[in-house]
Formats: sequence, C-alpha cells, structure tokens
Amino acid sequence: MLTTDIPIFVRAIDDDAHGQVPRLSDASLLVMAQEVITRLSHISRNSRSEISNADLDAFSMALTNPSATEANMILRRAHENGASHQTLCLSYIAAAANRLGEWWEQDIIHFSDMAIAAGRMLHMLRDLRMATPPVPVRGNREALFAAVPGEQHVLGVTMATDILREKGWDIDLHIGRSETELCKIAHDGGYPIIGLSASGAEQVRSLARTIVELRIAAPRSLIFISGNIVQIERDIAIKTGADAAASTMQHSLETLEALYQTCLKAAKSAP
Repeated sequence: MLTTDIPIFVRAIDDDAHGQVPRLSDASLLVMAQEVITRLSHISRNSRSEISNADLDAFSMALTNPSATEANMILRRAHENGASHQTLCLSYIAAAANRLGEWWEQDIIHFSDMAIAAGRMLHMLRDLRMATPPVPVRGNREALFAAVPGEQHVLGVTMATDILREKGWDIDLHIGRSETELCKIAHDGGYPIIGLSASGAEQVRSLARTIVELRIAAPRSLIFISGNIVQIERDIAIKTGADAAASTMQHSLETLEALYQTCLKAAKSAP
C-alpha cells in the first residue's frame, strides 16, 4: 500500500490532521522544519524570483494559516496563469522558505508556523509533479537506488538491488554520492522510481535534504524509502514527503510494483 498523507509537520500540529497521534517531539519537529527551510532557502538564494515581494509575502503567510486552502489556491492560480514547474518550485515555494526563515529570525512567526509551513511545502513539492510531463516508461521495471548521503550501512541496499535484478528489475545503484551528485544522476537518468536507503533515525535530516533536492531535480520521479529507518520510524514517508516506504523485502517488492503501475498509468494518460 502506498503511503500518501499530510506530512508529519502538519498532521502533528494542524487541526486538519486526520485525527492521527503525532510521534515526533517538538524538538524533533523543529529540527526537521529547520532542515527543510534551510535547504529550500539555499535553493532560493541561487535563483531569480519571478514574483513581486507583495505576492511572495501573501503566499508565505498563507503557508502558515490554519488551513492550506489559500496557499494551494495561490499556487494553483499561478500554474493556471502559465507558471512553469521551475517557477512554482523556486519563485514560490523556495522563495517563501527564505522569507519565512527571515521572519523567524525576526520573531515575526513562531515554531508552530514554521512547522506547518515546512510540512506544506514538502507536500506541495510532491504534488507539483502534476505540472510536468510524466517520466517515460521504457517497458522495463527500472529505478535508481541509492544510500542517502552520509550512510555507512550499504549492505542492505546492495542485497536488495541484487534480488530485484534477479526478478527482472533494471536497478542503477549508487553509493557514497552527495545530494548534488544524486540529483544530477536522477535528472539525467529520467528514472520513474528513486529508492533511498537509510539505516537509522540519525539519517532523517539527510533524507529530508535529499528528497527536497530530488523533488526539484526529478519532479515526476516517485520516491521510495527503505532500510532499517522504516522499522524505527513507521511513518517516515509522511515525515519526509516521500511517496512510499517499506521495511521488509517482500513489502518492498509489493510497494515498488505498485509504484511502477502508478508510473505506467500516468504515462498512458498523458496527452
């Protein structure tokens, strides 16, 4: 079953949280929110904004509202008016992260505002794949597999790659890569599925950073998380804005097949 839900920042704080009990402490939420905001702010500083300061302020504030309706409407209206995927990611979401970071430093907004906004931005980055053409499916069950940057335990992802290859999957395995290197590989390779492996909770920050970067570099790719971290944090896909996660080999096979079928349907329905 695919894991699709509101990211944990929102469902832990927002009143629109599906009645689920949060699992992260406020301290952990703060660390995760900071990581997302920091990474997106860095991306924003390297790009040129295409919206006015007034519009950026309005979108940034809407991200912190009790309901996500206004922020989603602003983004949808911009897309309908011709804004590209890159513009939506950089001039709206990443630029808003930078603005929210400034407001946080100035004590204009508080922790709960940042946590809600960070979760919503992860959710938006995932959903914005609909603003780009689908990844071509070339007839093979293919995927990019990688250990998250900084991960030292790579035996699991290596074994999983071998097993999947025996079952007919075309897996491109990369270990010891930086976020920048992985994003270039993902962008150039056009993989429909990207699998990230992490062994423990200490890799959550690296997962969050990598997923944020991949959402911009390879927006239509579906992101899958595996490894011991899924045993430790059962809702890790929600926390990091990934599309799915699985801890066992059998569950991974089932989940990857479901993701592949999703890619096939998207490709067939494309104009």
